[in-house]
Amino acid sequence: MRRWLFISARLAQLAVAGLIAPAMAGADKQQWPGGLPNDWRVLGDDAGPSPGDQTPGQFDFRRDERGQPFGQAPNLTQRPAPGGPAKSTDPVKDAAAAKAARDSARAEELKKALAPRPEPAALRQRALDELFKHLGAAADPEEAKGFADAIQHIWLQSQSDTANLIMQRAMLASRMRNYPLALTLLDRLVALEPNWAEAWNQRATVRFLAEDFDGSMADIDKVLKLEPRHFGALTGMGVILQREGLDKRALEVFNKALEIYPAQPDLKDSVDKLTLDVNGRDI
Repeated sequence: MRRWLFISARLAQLAVAGLIAPAMAGADKQQWPGGLPNDWRVLGDDAGPSPGDQTPGQFDFRRDERGQPFGQAPNLTQRPAPGGPAKSTDPVKDAAAAKAARDSARAEELKKALAPRPEPAALRQRALDELFKHLGAAADPEEAKGFADAIQHIWLQSQSDTANLIMQRAMLASRMRNYPLALTLLDRLVALEPNWAEAWNQRATVRFLAEDFDGSMADIDKVLKLEPRHFGALTGMGVILQREGLDKRALEVFNKALEIYPAQPDLKDSVDKLTLDVNGRDI
């Protein structure tokens, strides 16, 4: 009776597994909006069963969980079959081996957890370097914009929750054209985080919008000392120089911005026109 209960239960398990596996395989092919979270794992078509899983093709209904025919005592003197050693039938040894494997796996996980990790600043710099490499090589404007947006997203993050909150409020005030409030918040922000290049860049932007061009240029100088590759700050500097009639200097700055971020059609057009103006004057 127990034998048939065991087989019935096993059949139920396999039936459920047969329903779940196709559903997961189909889910893997869906276009998930925004992608899946990094810690999710969906099995692909080529993924095999996880250790310990049984599939219908692996289970022999004529044998019990020890691999022995039902109703037959284990043959302790059976020789290993050709092609590989026989499975151990000693429960004490099996338990000891399983415990040793678990202990080894836990020790390896602990070793990885205790390994020194890179500092956040080093990880941030590594990510920026990689993105700038792709930005400089991208020929398609849409592809390049994706890299530029990713860079700007990193620039807008600091390690201080308080600083991030002030930045959000300052940018909101700027969008609402409440420049006095935005400047008050950004003054506090650059005092709180003086080495955060984007804090200076946002204040330079608000000062420009408020027509404080000298103050904006001073902030841009600070941005470029902290982040020389800041293509937005370089473009802003070029615009201010051009407004002041310093076209040749503006052209140099625009070209620097294009070296970092080449796939900017609008800026390229401006540079081409400005180049004609500058060269014409020299002639």
